[in-house]
Amino acid sequence: MMSRKRLALAVTGLAVAAGLVAPSAAIAAPAVGQVKAAANKCSSWKEIHIKGGAAKYMECTKKVNGKSYASGAFYLWDTKHDGKAVQAYAETDYNHWYGDDVTWEHFYGWGNDKHGSPKYISGWHRGNDFGLRIYLR
Repeated sequence: MMSRKRLALAVTGLAVAAGLVAPSAAIAAPAVGQVKAAANKCSSWKEIHIKGGAAKYMECTKKVNGKSYASGAFYLWDTKHDGKAVQAYAETDYNHWYGDDVTWEHFYGWGNDKHGSPKYISGWHRGNDFGLRIYLR
């Protein structure tokens, strides 16, 4: 016994094949829900180098129901065997170029000079920019 969904698809297929319905009308796009999310826009990977450390990061932004969100992903490297660690300050914010309005911030550290850190992912936070600064301490 055919389910209703399979039966409806079979009837639509026969109608298209018989020329009773135009193919574009037979295959309707799914209805758009209440949440309108734009596609994520991500930068290419960028690098930061300091004496004794490095970072590689990318930032992404999206809009959901007209609100801006930012996210970042990065790796850290301690490039010098000196007992110091690479520390990173990550933030999401608005108005990056005109005085930060920080919406989320977190500190990370990596002190293993044998290999790089695992991939850190900030998650999505309100803002239109992701910033990363690194230090050696």
